[in-house]
Amino acid sequence: MFFVLFYFFFLLFLLYWYFCLFFFFVFFFLLCFIFLSFLFLFFLFFFTYFFLFFSCTFCCCCIYFIFFVLFSFFFFFFFLFFF
Repeated sequence: MFFVLFYFFFLLFLLYWYFCLFFFFVFFFLLCFIFLSFLFLFFLFFFTYFFLFFSCTFCCCCIYFIFFVLFSFFFFFFFLFFF
């Protein structure tokens, strides 16, 4: 009986530990994703306005689109790999 109780509490402890780790990593990756998204948007708008000021609108749209597509694919595969 003692071993059954010990095994039961040990499994509960492991389950609790795995849930804590899981939520920590999910929270950590979400924070990283939010931070990198804001950083990317900042640089994206900065370069967009910079190129808009020094070049044509078509070039800016192309650069904006390329950055957006690359960033979207990067984060799609990043989350696909980790989750």
